[in-house]
Amino acid sequence: MLRALNLPVPAALKSRADDAAIGSAAASLLQVDEDEEREVQVLDRISSLCGIVDSDSDLEFIEIEVINDQDLAEGRLVDVKLRGEDVIYQIINGVTREESVQQKNKYGYVRAKARKIGKWDDEAKKFHPTEWLPRINAPVFVKSTGDFAHNADAVGHFPGTDYQVSIDVSDAVTHNTAVLGILGVGKSYLSIEVVERMLATGIKVICLDLTDQYATLLADFVDDAYQADVNAALTAAAQGRPVAQGKEEGGSLHAFNGMVLEKISEFLRPETEAQLLIFNPAGFRVSKQTTNAFQGQAAFTDLTACEITAMFSSAALRACQDLGMTDTARACLVYEEAHSLVPEWNSVASDGDKNATAASARAILQGRKFGLGCLLITQRTANVTKTILNQCNSIFAMRTFDDTGKDFLGNYIGSEYARILPTLKERHAVFFGKASSCDDPVLIRLNDRDRFIEAFRQQDEPDVPAED
Repeated sequence: MLRALNLPVPAALKSRADDAAIGSAAASLLQVDEDEEREVQVLDRISSLCGIVDSDSDLEFIEIEVINDQDLAEGRLVDVKLRGEDVIYQIINGVTREESVQQKNKYGYVRAKARKIGKWDDEAKKFHPTEWLPRINAPVFVKSTGDFAHNADAVGHFPGTDYQVSIDVSDAVTHNTAVLGILGVGKSYLSIEVVERMLATGIKVICLDLTDQYATLLADFVDDAYQADVNAALTAAAQGRPVAQGKEEGGSLHAFNGMVLEKISEFLRPETEAQLLIFNPAGFRVSKQTTNAFQGQAAFTDLTACEITAMFSSAALRACQDLGMTDTARACLVYEEAHSLVPEWNSVASDGDKNATAASARAILQGRKFGLGCLLITQRTANVTKTILNQCNSIFAMRTFDDTGKDFLGNYIGSEYARILPTLKERHAVFFGKASSCDDPVLIRLNDRDRFIEAFRQQDEPDVPAED
């Protein structure tokens, strides 16, 4: 089979050809001035022609019969003319196809699928939605631009281009955000970047981290004296195993819970200069009486990380409620290793953890109108409570393999993007939600940590209260 691409002759060249003598027509056509050059730009891009719009395209996706796949890959951008304007699509899938040509002769080719992104607004640095779909057989070109220049606004960019994607951190908090993916794909670095953005906008952050990674990577933002004072007060309140006649009143959990509420309320007050607190819920040994007292003796157990997390979550909600309603973000709870801090009901062995998860979920559900939200990070989507996960309006979906995770994410980002999650490279993610600068799910290359720090901290230097 032979494919021919039929392009209209620009009017300026056509009139010149009509007026020129036959012997000098070719020479005349070679004399192209600046205005005419813009009309034949499509010929200059012929080397980036990757295919043509195929059948079965619709308003959201186009099917592309691939002619040249040299620069194609998942996540690459392509553009096609739609009503005279360049509209950008993103490649999300590819399959081989075979058609009968004559009798037993067959024609094989590759067919790519691309999702509509929209028209790029260079001034606003974002894509705007477009209506309708291109004509069948319209030429499709691989979109290439200059190298991406890291800047303070971008959370990432489209692979192979300098088109950036930004995040609204206030919306990320009030409407909750989740970072999901397997171990080692860059979840923690992304979440720490988002936390830095929150701190730069005045949002106070309470990190509940079982890995102790945040205390190291966010050390520049921690008021060491204030953090030490809070830790000392909480540790002192957790000590001891006081016996009460009724088991509900025994143990140190009541003193600890009261101190958590006091310290979190103090931290969230506007006049408190500290912006960040980091806790490891597993680092507090808080006792709970499990039997009624007999001859001054009783049995005790220690609270789990899930139960301590619930205390911090409830205290944050109470403190934000005391400050009144607001439309903007005030405070964010960061749940690192969320499958251990707010697990799904069928992933826990005790009723205490079930009740604790319900308390944390209740705080997140009620917190939005008081400026409280969460950033949830996990590598086990199936083991995190769906009560909170379903409230996460913005999602960073990174590489994942489990069917439960892919099925869940398919409801957010679409089955087409969910299918490519197992093959995503490190530091790549499908980003979607209210906090994104794009209206639809997009596959982006996330910032490198060093480049982000270099670009972002030049604009927003860490503001840590000076020690006395």
